[in-house]
Amino acid sequence: MSPYVPCKRGTLLILSGPVEHLHIVLNDPVYYPEAAYEGCLLVNISSVRPGRRFDSTCIFEVGEHSFLTKQSYVVYKDAVVKSAQDISTYVETGEFSTRQPVSEELFDRIMHGFSVSSRVTPKIKRFIKNYI
Repeated sequence: MSPYVPCKRGTLLILSGPVEHLHIVLNDPVYYPEAAYEGCLLVNISSVRPGRRFDSTCIFEVGEHSFLTKQSYVVYKDAVVKSAQDISTYVETGEFSTRQPVSEELFDRIMHGFSVSSRVTPKIKRFIKNYI
């Protein structure tokens, strides 16, 4: 079996707190000189909880991805660049698990949100500008 390679629109389930959260891979691996590795930008999808504040920039409804059973949102403030090699290793060891890719339409909505959400860090904005 060939090793897993993260790719644009791919999805991963990653333990985040007490439960697994869906994460979207936003680019094919690209050399990231700030970290000196091939990197991929990941963004977390979290469930909307009644009475709790959340970034409403990009909302997913139930059924827009097969993993989502509740209305969910993109957590732009937690977007992170991860080593593509580390991601591959975590998938191969079972720490991360893969799911079906997001649709082009969802991907485009997520990416648009990076330009309008007030919660995107300067580091992530710079990565998007320079590498995506």
